[in-house]
This record gives sequence, structure tokens and C-alpha cells, in this order.
Amino acid sequence: MQNTPQVKIGLLNDLHYDGGVEALNRLYEAVATLNRSGAELLVVMGDLIDADNELTAARLLREVSALCNSFNGTVYYMPGNHDLDHLSKAQFHDALGFEGKSSTISFMHDGINVMALDGNFSPNGTEYDRGNFDWQDSFVPPAQLDWLREQLAAATDPVVVLSHQRVDIACMHSVRNYEAVLEVIRKSGKVLAVFQGHQHADDLRKIDGTTYYTLSAHKDGAGPAVMHVGATSALLMRDVHSLEPV
Repeated sequence: MQNTPQVKIGLLNDLHYDGGVEALNRLYEAVATLNRSGAELLVVMGDLIDADNELTAARLLREVSALCNSFNGTVYYMPGNHDLDHLSKAQFHDALGFEGKSSTISFMHDGINVMALDGNFSPNGTEYDRGNFDWQDSFVPPAQLDWLREQLAAATDPVVVLSHQRVDIACMHSVRNYEAVLEVIRKSGKVLAVFQGHQHADDLRKIDGTTYYTLSAHKDGAGPAVMHVGATSALLMRDVHSLEPV
């Protein structure tokens, strides 16, 4: 771990892309900014679109994918609750050109482990699917907690975790079982930072040695973020300034 280089990973969250000119220009400029930043990967962290029917939702996702394809690197997509108002998770991935992809993500890049959670479940274990949910009742099911526990146990390099919903405090934008997620992260002792969206407001907390960054929304004018991850730290950069843990 001591020889781990610093990795730059771009983050975009809460686009709420509606196909309008303003939204199109905002996303185009965000991707151009990330290209200039030297980010090597891009993760789009949920709530990509705002749509009022299935056909429009699929079209908007294809437009988001086309815009993000101008990024100079690999792009990963996470679903948010708005993306599933009119689509299933399978339809979400299909529209983006990733048929058969899982909504939980785990990959390694230059010695950094990135793990993305999917909190788009109801507390009874039902997957969010075409609007069959209350967005304030999000949940990480037991099988996914087991998956995270196993991924962390196997990790030998620095880890960052991504989640559309918050997993650090009790609030309407957090998964209901956030304490169970915190416990898995705490017990592993391996997670440098967690990056979250959904609430449309910046927040920063340090809990049991892990930094939890909540990012304000792209839709509301927040610039794209870049996390700089090394062997022992993960720093978030946005609009040139750093957001450092307190």
C-alpha cells in the first residue's frame, strides 16, 4: 500500500437531466472539465434523469450516455431513485449500453478498490422498479451487506465506497439501515472515504476513521468533483478548492 500512486476519479451526481438545452450544456461542460482535470475514471452516482414516462426515460439515458462518452476514460453508472421512476434496473443499464450489469460495482484501478452500493430497495427487500417505492424508504438488503463485507475482507489495497443515498446519519436521504452499513465499514477498518449524493447539499463527517462526503447536486449548479485517492487518504476536489475532512 505504501507504493500506491494517487488516483484521480471523477464524480458526477444528481444530474436530473431533462433533455433541455440548459441541462445539456451543463453536462457537456462538466465532462469537459473532468477531461481537463486529468481524471482517469468517471462514476455517475445516480439520479441521472427526470422523466415522465418509460420511453422518455430511456431516451434521456441514451443522451446522458452519449454526452458522457466524450470523457477520456472508463465511465460507470449507478442508478438513483429518479432513474427508476419509470424503468427497472435492467432497463436502466440497457438504455446506457450496459446490458446485464449489476447495480453493485466493484473494481480496482491502479491499486485503489472502488465499491458502489445500491440502496434502491424497500425495507421489505423489494427492488425499486418503475415507481413501486417510496424514495424515503431506501434500504441496503442483507445479501448486499454480505457482499460488501466479503469484498472488504478480500481487499488488500485502499478502499473507497460510493452510494447514491447517504449511509452515515439518520435522515430522509439515508438508507433506513445506515447503522448496519456503518458497522460493516467500521469493522473492516479499510475504507478511506465514502462518497454520497441524493441530498443536494454538501456535508462532511468523519466517523470511526472514515470520511463521509455528501455532494451537492450537479442539477443545482455544483461543479464536477474529483477524488484524489492515495494509500492513506482520499481528498475531494471541486471547483479547484479542496473539501478536507474536519
